[in-house]
Amino acid sequence: MRIGELFDIPIRVHWSWLIGFALITMIIASGGLPFINLRLTETQEWIIAATITICLFISVLAHELAHSLTAKRLGYSVASITLMIFGGVSLIRELRSKASHDFLIAAAGPAMSLAIGIVSALLYFIYRDPFATGGAAMLQGILFYIGLQNIALAIFNMLPGIPLDGGRVLQAVVWVLTRNRNFATRVAGRAGQILAIGLILAGVYMMLTSRDLSNGLWLIVIAMFILPASTAETKMASRDRQGERSTGIPVRSIMSAVPTALNASTPLDAAVRNVLSIRPDVSIPVITNGSVTGMISMRDVTTLGLTQNQGSGLTVADVAHHVSTFAIEPDADLAVARELLAKRGIDILLVYENGYLMGTVSEANLADAHQWTSDSATGPNQA
Repeated sequence: MRIGELFDIPIRVHWSWLIGFALITMIIASGGLPFINLRLTETQEWIIAATITICLFISVLAHELAHSLTAKRLGYSVASITLMIFGGVSLIRELRSKASHDFLIAAAGPAMSLAIGIVSALLYFIYRDPFATGGAAMLQGILFYIGLQNIALAIFNMLPGIPLDGGRVLQAVVWVLTRNRNFATRVAGRAGQILAIGLILAGVYMMLTSRDLSNGLWLIVIAMFILPASTAETKMASRDRQGERSTGIPVRSIMSAVPTALNASTPLDAAVRNVLSIRPDVSIPVITNGSVTGMISMRDVTTLGLTQNQGSGLTVADVAHHVSTFAIEPDADLAVARELLAKRGIDILLVYENGYLMGTVSEANLADAHQWTSDSATGPNQA
């Protein structure tokens, strides 16, 4: 469910967030709020616990915004931020092209959480008054919990295992050392699996040796979130090992060069007159809010029965067909392009060089490339 937008990034809430909100509020309230030096009724405890939980999820949103804004600063597009039961997810459309980018984007989130935690803790200790009453005492307690939760969030997120941020940092470091992204993903994925198993064992031990089962159960629940995610990425990276074998053919040699891109609000008649009729065999990318969301060609116009001089009152967005896209570099190997189109459900690959859109790669381009390489391979034998 979409709840708003910040910095042109849609903010969504997954249904599991409600479960997380209820669980965290219950855990805080059941602890009796020992850091608030007041006699509270049960209702007051629940209200304050809910307030602390809301502040925690605002902190999680700030954590995810740090990821997303860092990605945008580095030239990537962010589709959305989704808050879930165990935090949030920033959906970045493009695959990171450099290990340093992966490192910076991953580290930005924990850095934001740590900064919020330190500031909250400092405010708590600066204004701490053991004799405070009323709202002042409640504010002190809330500051303490916000500081504690954000510092804990930063530390936990930096544990070395995918899908945690620490796993992404580990992936980036191994990528730099080995110059092999798939191998780095497998290492970080295995680390995530080991971490999840460790959390399960720790949770079981806590449940067996403690009267309070909630802490151990919470670790197990977190582990069951980490384990499938790390396993999925490890398996995908293992399958992609075949794609590491280079075909020796760069993407730029088979891409369809695009003369320009059209804004979604461009009048259709102007687009036909100035672009589409000049290159009737080329599909032109359509830009919406800085991202490619569709493609349009002269064929799309004629399919509607519109002539070159028609279409007044329509925009490019009214005719373009929606596509899912992914960015790739022009010198990337053809095998990488084939893997992306086959396994990620992508319609079109966008070829960028130095921030400029140079061309597109589709299944049709891959088919042409396959025919070309097949002819090259069989030609000498036929002779």
